[in-house]
Amino acid sequence: MSRKYVLIGVEGNHDQAFISKILCKLLGFSEFKEDESNLDSFWRKFIPTYPKRGNLYKRLDMPTILYTETLSIALYAGEGSNLITNLNDKLSDIDYSTLLAFAIVADADDDTPNKVVEKYHHGFKEYFPDFPTTVTQSGNVIEGSPKLGIYILPDNSQQGVLDTLICDCGDLVYPEYMQRAREYINKFSEEERKKKPLRWKPFDQQKAIIATVVSVLKPGKTNQTSISDNSWISSETAEIPAIKNFTDFLRNLLKLET
Repeated sequence: MSRKYVLIGVEGNHDQAFISKILCKLLGFSEFKEDESNLDSFWRKFIPTYPKRGNLYKRLDMPTILYTETLSIALYAGEGSNLITNLNDKLSDIDYSTLLAFAIVADADDDTPNKVVEKYHHGFKEYFPDFPTTVTQSGNVIEGSPKLGIYILPDNSQQGVLDTLICDCGDLVYPEYMQRAREYINKFSEEERKKKPLRWKPFDQQKAIIATVVSVLKPGKTNQTSISDNSWISSETAEIPAIKNFTDFLRNLLKLET
């Protein structure tokens, strides 16, 4: 069966795992886990070569591929601030005009969401002149061929990162572990956090809380693994406003029925 293609760019592997879990757990997608020979031909140019640019230790940037009977989605993690450059390299090598949709999901960090959107508009306007220039609370999706969208985590309105949103999920499904993690992290004074060896940046406290809980749920494993395997994204957390808004954004982008 012929499928329509969607490309979503994200900054890191945690974002990749987060969106993949929402698509699979809440929206009925399956993750492609087969051999290269069974990969849809449209995504074959995304298969990385080793070593990447001659660097033996460079992470290979194979996207996560998800599918239904009618849709095939590639979630491409573009190495944080290198997302625009790396994804532009990929776009230059495929027939992007045949995409059903193209979207970016990025962290606000300590910028305003609209400032982040402006950066990505300039980064992708060569390929998509109508890429959004502002963002609404529910996330912008612009109708066209392809549809274009952007969502700024945690909720399109405030500063923050994915971990800001994951904290809300943890408070619902792992309240005792979250409380214990906060008690531990709060033992580090503001002065300690500012100087070596810590030197925490904005939102590092939230990241540390999540990492602490992950170390209990999945000792020795990464946040990415815990997001994939544990209940951060589940039927219980689906109605958290920020999760619901993001899920609705994906439904709109992918033309899925509610």
